[in-house]
Amino acid sequence: MARKIQFDVSDEDHKEAKPDTSAHAEPASRAPSLSGMAKSLQAAAAAAIREIDTRLIDDSQFKDRIRADDDEVIELAESIRAQGQLIPILVSPMPGGRFRIVYGRRRLAALRHLGMTAKALVRDLDEDQAVIAQGQENSFRKDLSWIEKAVFAKQLLDAGKADQLVCDALNIDQKARKEGDKLTGLSRMRQVTARISSDLIEAIGPAPKTGRDRWYEISQQLEKKGFPPGNQSNLAAEIANATTRGVASDERFAFLEALLRRRTEGTSQRTATALKTRQTVSELGAVKVSPKTVLITIESKSSADLHRWIADHPNEALKALHDAQKKSEQQ
Repeated sequence: MARKIQFDVSDEDHKEAKPDTSAHAEPASRAPSLSGMAKSLQAAAAAAIREIDTRLIDDSQFKDRIRADDDEVIELAESIRAQGQLIPILVSPMPGGRFRIVYGRRRLAALRHLGMTAKALVRDLDEDQAVIAQGQENSFRKDLSWIEKAVFAKQLLDAGKADQLVCDALNIDQKARKEGDKLTGLSRMRQVTARISSDLIEAIGPAPKTGRDRWYEISQQLEKKGFPPGNQSNLAAEIANATTRGVASDERFAFLEALLRRRTEGTSQRTATALKTRQTVSELGAVKVSPKTVLITIESKSSADLHRWIADHPNEALKALHDAQKKSEQQ
């Protein structure tokens, strides 16, 4: 079952203890009432909103947003300046009098921008409880994009968190878990973040209008076209350049789709041109091309060393050709 973290003070904690009006009540019978009042006061104190210096609040190690939008933070800061902080953030106490943000990161950034203290609810949560509270708050507000949730899930999984906790935090695959089926939602997140580098995702940004299917499709395209995560820096740089030109996040995603299509079309054109070229001769040998085969001829007289090396290393020769082909596609 999905775990939910609730922070409301129970109605019982707000009830005032009623004095025992019985004439026969023993003095000792007042002890439970005093104890209940003490517990009620403790609960009320724990539930109270506190004013905390933002310099004492540390960020969480798990980021649920790809990038903080400066304009959005400034807009929120102006709203807080005009109306005050209407919604408190949630923090968890840390050693040394410091706190860790659980949720409310944009509000915290806006308050830091203004130099104001933060109104905060303080809850003593362990790491897993904080993760669930952080994920559920954003999931229920539905303001995280699909890729932001996927990146958040990857951080949790990389930190050794269980699949069940990740699903609880993001409120995904709940029906599948109850019925013992495959966690398809989490599986898709794993596949996409394994195929697309963090730099490329960061360059694209949250892409709020781009859903799971398009992210999954482009991750497959990257893999098929020979762009593993370690070889996506050029693509990330092109997308980052689009960012500096003011291109929005969803449009940057579409730009990446166009880049991959362009490279596919370029490869097809080069292939068609190659099929029309029947034979090329050079000092090293000759290449004869037909619609079904490519024949490379190395003369032992004119290129004896190359002829000998290929004869001794045929697999390495084919791999060198394959690597050269992949490299040319990425240019």
